[in-house]
Amino acid sequence: MIYAAMNVDISKPLKEQKKLDFVCEPGDPRVKKYGWTKLKFKGYLSIEGKTIWVSSIWSNQMGRGHYSRLVKNLHKAGFEIKVPSPFPRMESICQHLGFTRTEEMFEQMEEMIDVWVLKP
Repeated sequence: MIYAAMNVDISKPLKEQKKLDFVCEPGDPRVKKYGWTKLKFKGYLSIEGKTIWVSSIWSNQMGRGHYSRLVKNLHKAGFEIKVPSPFPRMESICQHLGFTRTEEMFEQMEEMIDVWVLKP
């Protein structure tokens, strides 16, 4: 299933919503050891098995390399990392980190979207 986070109501804070198993906020023990901490990030990741979807995150300290280190740590641990329809800045970061641009079906809207992928 692509972009599982679409089940999240982005108009409300996650803490006010039912906790979904695939939603991973900063500090979540499943990925905290890779650098996904409240000190460094806001937002959430989505986890589907060994795939991490990066769809709504931002750095608390932009330009310090936290995102690059997070990606490298997750990649080294064997995760596939996917970034759906990134903004231009994130797209350039994905290119720099070796992601490949693909297209995948976005089931909720029944259309193809750009997804940048870094395979393990």
